[in-house]
Formats: sequence, C-alpha cells, structure tokens
Amino acid sequence: MPKERQTCTECSMRRQKCDRNIPCSRCVKRGDGHKCTREWPDGGYDPKVHRIYPRTSTGQGDDSPATTDNNTSPATTAQNVSDMPIPPSSKRKSASVKSPPSPNPRRQPNPLGLGPHPGNGPLSDPDAAASTLEFLTWGRSKFSDYDLKALELLKEPHYGGASSVPKDSGPDWDVSNGFGGTGAAQVSFLQLLLPNRRQVFQLVEYHINSILWYHACFHGPTFYNELNDVYQGPSGLQVRNMDLRWTAILFSIMAASMTCASDQIASSWGFKKSERAKLTRQWYKATVTCLNLADYMWRHHIYSVQAIAILTMSAHVLGFSNTQSTLLGVALKIAQGLGLQRLGPEEESNNPTGISIVSASAQREKAIKRETGRRVWSQLCMQDWFSIPFSEMYSIQRHHFTTIKSLHVDDNTMEPMPEDMPSVTSFQNTLVEMAALMPQIHDAIIASNTLYTKYEQVVEYDTKMRILTTEHMPSFFSNNEPMKPEWPPFVSWARRSLTICFAHKIIMIHRAFLGRSFTEPAFDFTRRTCMAAAKSILKEARQAYDEEGPLLWIDQAFMVAAGITLALDIFHRKPNDPEYEEHRKLVENTISMLGKFENSMIALRGIRLLSSLLAEQARLTADQTLENYRKRSNDTLGDPSQHKRQKFNVPKFVESFVGNDSFTHSLRTANRGGEPSLDLFEPEARTPARTPIPQDPSFTSDFGYETFEQLFPPHTGISNNFLFEDLLNFDI
Repeated sequence: MPKERQTCTECSMRRQKCDRNIPCSRCVKRGDGHKCTREWPDGGYDPKVHRIYPRTSTGQGDDSPATTDNNTSPATTAQNVSDMPIPPSSKRKSASVKSPPSPNPRRQPNPLGLGPHPGNGPLSDPDAAASTLEFLTWGRSKFSDYDLKALELLKEPHYGGASSVPKDSGPDWDVSNGFGGTGAAQVSFLQLLLPNRRQVFQLVEYHINSILWYHACFHGPTFYNELNDVYQGPSGLQVRNMDLRWTAILFSIMAASMTCASDQIASSWGFKKSERAKLTRQWYKATVTCLNLADYMWRHHIYSVQAIAILTMSAHVLGFSNTQSTLLGVALKIAQGLGLQRLGPEEESNNPTGISIVSASAQREKAIKRETGRRVWSQLCMQDWFSIPFSEMYSIQRHHFTTIKSLHVDDNTMEPMPEDMPSVTSFQNTLVEMAALMPQIHDAIIASNTLYTKYEQVVEYDTKMRILTTEHMPSFFSNNEPMKPEWPPFVSWARRSLTICFAHKIIMIHRAFLGRSFTEPAFDFTRRTCMAAAKSILKEARQAYDEEGPLLWIDQAFMVAAGITLALDIFHRKPNDPEYEEHRKLVENTISMLGKFENSMIALRGIRLLSSLLAEQARLTADQTLENYRKRSNDTLGDPSQHKRQKFNVPKFVESFVGNDSFTHSLRTANRGGEPSLDLFEPEARTPARTPIPQDPSFTSDFGYETFEQLFPPHTGISNNFLFEDLLNFDI
C-alpha cells in the first residue's frame, strides 16, 4: 500500500519544502491557505504537468501554479483578521501575475538610442541558462522581466502584522531591526505619526497636483484610489494591516509635501511651523523604518524603489543627503532585479505605433504598471547621472538598458496626448535628456589626453546642451511661448526649474576649467559662461520663490552653487573692477535669500559657507592692501606688482570653517556623524556625556557633519576635489 502523501499539492508543484500541516505555512504566507490540499487537481496526478516547475512561458496553462494566486488579499494572508483593508499591492499583484510574456524581440528602434535590445528571454541560449541556474543557487533569480517578475516574491508581500503572518525561519528575517524596539512597537509608533484622514488626503492631493510633475515616480490616480480603498474600513488606515512598502510610499509623499509646501499652505492644513519641522523629519525616518520592517532589501518590490525615489524631494533639505545617496544605490539594485531596465516599446503585434493603450481594465492596469516602471527608471538614471560632478563616476550605462522614456499620455485615461499639450511626464522626459549628456562629457574628458583636447570637449558639450534646451525642448516649456489657460499650473514652475537646471549644468560642464579660467586667459570663455549661468540661477530662483509654487530643494542647492561660483570670482577681482561690487552684492543677496528657508539644511550650510568665503576674501584683500602699502613705503627698487601674492591657505580655511566649535560642536556629542540621527524614537531627555557647550541657536545637534563633502546634495556638484583642489588652490 503506497505511503500517504505528507506534502501539499502547491508545495509539491513548486518543489518547495512543506511543513506538512494543512494549511501549511508557505500556503498561508502566499495567501493560499484555502487552497492548501494534498489532493491532485483535474483527475489526479499527471507527471507531464505536476513534475514540471512552473514557468512564465507562452504556453502556460490557466491552472499553472504561476497563475493561481490572482486574488490574494491581506484578509486571506492574515487568516481573515477583522476590519483588515485590502492593501493597494493586491491590485497590482494580479496584473503582475496575469501579464503576458516579455515583448517580441522584433522591436521598434529605441527613441533614445539607448543601446541594444534584449533577447527573447532569460533562457534564450545555453550561457544564459547556465547563469540563471547559478543565480538560483545564490537565492537570486534572473527571471526579472517586469511584466512577469518573480511570481514567488511578489505573491509573498510582507505585512506589518507580525502576530498574524508566519515568520520565515531563514536568517534574513528578524522582527527587530537597528532602529530600536520590536517590530510591533515601531509599527505602533508609525501609527501615531499619521495625521487625521483629512490631512492625509490634503498632503497627497497637494503632492499629485503640485509636486508629481517633478519626479513622476507614481501614478497619481492609482495611488489616490488605493488611498481611498484603505480608508474604507471602519478603523481607517491601520499600519499593522498594510503592506509596509506601500506605507513607505505614503510617508515619503507626506514628507515631500510638507517640505515643498509654503508656510501658508501648511498652515491651512492645520500644521504649525514648529510641528511641521518635526513631523517632516519623522516622516522621512518613518519611510526608512517601514522599508526595513518590510525587509525591502530581501523582498524586492517596486513600492520600495518608488518610496526611495520620492524621498529625494525631502532628504536633502532635512540633511539626509548621505543616507539618500545610499538608499538610491539600493533602489537601483532592486530596480534591476525587477527588470525596470528592460521596459522597451510595446509589442508591434499589439499596436503598430508601439503604444499599447487600450480601454480594457486588465490591459490598462498592465499599461499603468509598465509606464510606472519606466518613470521610476528614468528618475534613477537622472539621480545617477546628475551626481557625476560630485562622485566623478556613474553606475548606469546608457548602452546597458533598453527602457524607453516615459510615454506622453493622460494619466486619467492613459490615452496619448497631443505633443503641444504638457503631461505629467513632460518635465521628466526633458530633464532626462539633459542628464544623459553628463556621462557623455565625463567619458569624453577622461578619454582626452591634453588640456587642449579636454577643453575642446567642454566647448562641444556646452554647445550640445544649448541646442538641447533651445531646439529640442517642448514648445510649452519655452519662455517665448505665451501661457495658455488649458495648461496645468505646473508649466510655469517647470519652466523656471528647467532654466535653473540648464544654467547649473552649464557650470558643471565647465567646472574642470573654472579654477584655471580665473588665471589663464585661454579659458576666459569658461569664466564668462559660468558667471552668466550663476546670475541666471539666482534670478530664476528668486522669482520661483515669489511664485506660489512648491519650494524645490534644487532651487536652494543650485543657489549655493551659483553663490560659490560668484564668490570665487571675487577672489580674482580688484576692488575697483565693476564686476567686483556686482558679484559681491549678488553673493550677499544669495545669503539673504537662503535665510528665508528656515528649516533647510542646504540653506543653513550654504549661508555659513558663503559668509565664510566673503569674510576670507575680505581678510585677504585687507592683508594684501596693507602688505602692498608697507612695500611701497620701504622698497624703492623693483616693481611692486612683482612681489609674491598672498596665497589662499586652503587647509587653514577648511579647518576654520569645518572645525568651528560654534557650528560643529555636535561632532563631540553622542550624536556624532555626518547626518541627523535616523532613530525612529527620539526621547526628549538624554544623559549628556559632559557639560553641554553653548551653541549657535540656528543649529541643533542634528546639523553636525565631519567632512565638507557631506554639506550639500551630490547634484550640487560640490565635492572636496571639485571645490578645494580645483577651485580654491590659487594665489590672489
């Protein structure tokens, strides 16, 4: 008599170890507890079907294990816990599982010319098959097409209810993490950070209407509907019942809205100025905590990538630039695992134009999903390429991915829009083309061997950038085009942001020769170009502040970069030069303008740096004047102008600036480091290590840093070797 089976059917077909319970823990975790059985479906055991590991092939049957879990919900996952709302992830999950196979290799030409097109699939040749099997032994999968991704991981989202969801016994899972306290305690604290329902919707609506155009990292109507769904239950939004990766998106959206909104708008929502600063910082930390509690580095999901990308809108203003840079590196790896780099054109068989947008609900959801992936990938590319001036390298090679730029469609209908009508992706598509020039010039300069050929590349890409922003920019972003009433309000804000970004990128293109341009006439074009670009940044940033648009972090960061450029020019001007007083006045106005951003770390650090540069320049000028006076009085031989000019002592300036006790005394406190603490819990009273030192009231212990390169966001282009070695190493 044959031995009775102990492994359930689902685990047997998936070739997974079963705990031999009914329902088993794996089925419960997948949300398939009601399907867990030891009986074979459809007439019994068939080795041709049941001994084949489920694949994402075209011929896969409807009863395949890969397509059995389309209706997974948190209710089934948590064994029907009462009042548990359906998480937004369940809607997208079904589209992920049901979606058809990867696109046909016979694709249309890539509009951006981003490189070769991928093959037909991960097992298209023996080498690919071998590498796929090898990756499986590491616990990683190369079946990463975004449409078909990981039927296992995406069907096993991690929810916050630790008591209702079985924990994985693997070493990667631990309910406690590095933020202090148990997972349950942190989830409870996260719930306390949520404002009331009306305020949550106000924050999300403001983000969709006034900020989403800038990053386009989520589909506005979809997220808004998901938010409505989770508030339908009698208990409202309960963090313990949610997919914490989706909750991370919510916290990141709220943090961005609070950071970018003006004081008047935030006050209309009911947030006082003091509460606003505290909540914004806590919501940033809450986002990171949600991701860690959800094991986002292990359980990959696009929610995690979206949350991290959206955090960029608040991270730098709050002083988390280093943390954000690290998170973006993790997000890039997750995105690659999800296949976001292979979202090319739609199948030609579906639509000759390469745009597969139809009215059917399932296909519309698939179109939204793919389009969201493209938008997120574009944002990661921009973050990487715009950071090149800071890091002197980049991670994303343009020839290594085939994802096309975001489609020009209406977010509500997903129908194509006229080219002369702005869409939510118009700004992003324009900016990503600008960003794509940065790795090109970086490689071109590295490949050149003489200053002459390097400077030729600088001039060439200066021309390319100007052509891009004049001839290839959409007409509605041109300042010469009158505003139309049917255009969304963000068009005027986007125009100013593009002007600011263009001017800053011109400075970044010339940055390698900016220091030389102060002393070598051969590079005078660089000096004149950078001065004009700096003035343009300051002009547009001031006007952007006076408008009622969002307060974007790049305005503040690029204002600092422009102020530094003008301040360095002053070091090489004589007091009687007409530009001397003009540029010094502009720097002083920049300091005054930055002072309006009371809770911005970028502004606070920029004020201190620019003020120190002006003070140092004034000191050196006074010393030089006194020295020349003494030499004219005592030396009657030779030309006084031939005397050695006093050198700008860079190490001394850095020591004076960074080591000032009144500014960086926090380096000697318990909260040592380059950024604010990421602890979710912040007790008011802490035992001091020693008697506190009186400090500048403008700066708290969270505002300390140890190295100068931590001062500003990487996009600013201000790193140690850029600022100190290339620019400040000169005589006056």
